Amino acid sequence: MADLYILASIPNQGKTTAAILFENKLKNEGKRVACLQQNKGKNDVHRYLFKDCYHYTIPLEATQGKPAFEQWVPQGYDAYIMEITMPYSPFGAVYIDLFNNINEIISYEAKDHWKEYVHSYYQQLWKKIRSGIGPKQDLMELWEYTRNRRIQPVITKTPDILEGPCVDNEKRLHHEGMLAVETIQPKMTLPKSNKRVIAVGAFPAEYWDIFPSLHWFRFNYAEFMEELRKKKHDLAVIGACGTDALNVQEPPRGYPVICYQPSVFLELRKKIRAIPFSSTYPELVKLIKSQPPGTPLVPDGEPYSGYNNRYWVNQEYERVEPVWKTGNTVFCDGWVLPQYLIRDGFLEVN
Repeated sequence: MADLYILASIPNQGKTTAAILFENKLKNEGKRVACLQQNKGKNDVHRYLFKDCYHYTIPLEATQGKPAFEQWVPQGYDAYIMEITMPYSPFGAVYIDLFNNINEIISYEAKDHWKEYVHSYYQQLWKKIRSGIGPKQDLMELWEYTRNRRIQPVITKTPDILEGPCVDNEKRLHHEGMLAVETIQPKMTLPKSNKRVIAVGAFPAEYWDIFPSLHWFRFNYAEFMEELRKKKHDLAVIGACGTDALNVQEPPRGYPVICYQPSVFLELRKKIRAIPFSSTYPELVKLIKSQPPGTPLVPDGEPYSGYNNRYWVNQEYERVEPVWKTGNTVFCDGWVLPQYLIRDGFLEVN
């Protein structure tokens, strides 16, 4: 059994900062620590990579019960810190539903009117979505569903040290011993390979475990491409860079390439979601929790329709499949974990 600390909140409250600070404190105590994150794509993973944290993505299918969750948590660590974004929306609530003890990250400015602050955030978020919400939605309908458990507030960006867990303006974590904790029994093991691997950009950090000799060029794509053309490696992983403006003439030949930024080689059209959301938050939660992975979650063209694929990952482009192979290059439209690629024959480890 191992300890699991859930840190949940809406964006920009300081979750990742708190997670990395706590990881460092536990590590300094001699504990082996892993950071977990729901599958929300490339966002934030680079911050963990920069800090040399062990980092793993928990896919959406792992929310179908605690045993399913534990199958995706790697063995061998004393403590796990999991970051969950958007706990009051369906894609956060399905993770929260697995646990009874949650740490909610709340900025100092929002602590006295937190529910109103969350409601305002969701209203502003939906205004930015072209299709918008339909008449059936109550954006706070999952408020009680999410909070029906022990909630430990963690106040961030504080001018002073508070009595409970907090992160001050100097980015120092205090009273971490008061954080709410769960216990889990991790079950996942990853294969190991001695292949020579180079990587760049943001990519699932599980590649580090599978390929211990992996050399990461961070976000220096020019230096990476120069090394790539030397053809001295067994595998190259081209991670996401957050822009479609970066282009390369064609994939290099000679050895396998896994590409999480298809636009560097291909001209692709972005998916358009122009139809209002026709379901409700509780209905979508029930669907995710009860149906097999790959079940369409909403009609095409609606918000969340990017997840209508066999891996339940968010696709950005107009592709039927989230993974396809052209020549020696495997393209991933979405945060497809290497475990899936190995399972489906797109990635050879031995």
